[in-house]
Order: sequence, then structure tokens, then C-alpha cells
Amino acid sequence: MREIIAKHFIDSLSALAAIVFPPNAVVIDVGSGAGFPGIPLKIVRSDLKLVLIEPVQKKCSFLRFMTGLLRLKDAAAFEGTIEQYMERPLYPSADAVMIRAIRLEGVRDVAIRLLSNGGKFVLYRTEPINQQEIGTALTLETEKALKLPGGYGQRVVSVLTKSR
Repeated sequence: MREIIAKHFIDSLSALAAIVFPPNAVVIDVGSGAGFPGIPLKIVRSDLKLVLIEPVQKKCSFLRFMTGLLRLKDAAAFEGTIEQYMERPLYPSADAVMIRAIRLEGVRDVAIRLLSNGGKFVLYRTEPINQQEIGTALTLETEKALKLPGGYGQRVVSVLTKSR
């Protein structure tokens, strides 16, 4: 149980040490899986408008069940890829796009289009980012290294800003 708390819940909340989400921010969690990091952040910051993007139907059904069970307002699960999400005629531009356990290169170019001007990419990693991964449309705003409690490893939260 302690391992789950450290590796998933505390890890998810580690972004709060690196970024201050504006009030009522639109936050998109790409490849949400079991709802980490999006759901713990939404629980702590109920004002966030959360979109959980998950391509696996079974996981997306679980996300819908959990957001309903927890009565999380302004939280929605989208079944599909980030590319499919962007094909929708009306999708909100995001103040922040979060990725955890996904390579930046796989979603960077598509997700940049989701970000509002000055929007942030929040990356959950185990090591600092290198400049080649960032590309030209993003700049490194801050990077915070944290040790997870119980000796469960290190987390680096990198916050990249979309260039105006």
C-alpha cells in the first residue's frame, strides 16, 4: 500500500512543487491509464477542468467510473488518442498538458497544438530533460527533482512553456 501511495499518488502530486496551475485551468492528461496524474491533481485542485485522454477502452471505462464515483465535476475521459481528440470540432485549448510514462517525442508536436499561448507541458520523468528533446516550439521553464518517500526512487518534473 505504501508503495502505491508513493509511486502513484505522491508522484502525481509532485507537479504542484514545480508549477502553479492558474484558477480553473484546463488540464489535459495524455495517456491517463488508471488516472494518474490527473485524478489526484483534480482531487486536490477541484477547480481544474480535467480531460483524461486514454486510447484503451477498458481503461477509459474505468476512468469514467472513477470520476463518477468520486463525483469529480469538470472531469471527462476521452476514449482515443490525442490525435483523435484533436479531430473533434470543439476542443478546449489547454493551460497544461501532462504526460507520465510516455515519451515526449511521441506526442510533442500534436500536443503543442492543444496548448494555449503560454501553455505548459508538465512532464513526469525519472531524469532531467535534454535540450534536443524539447524542440523549438517549447522552452524549459523549470525542472524540479524530488525523492519519493520510502526509497521508491526519484521523480523529475519538467515544465515546458509553449513559445508565443
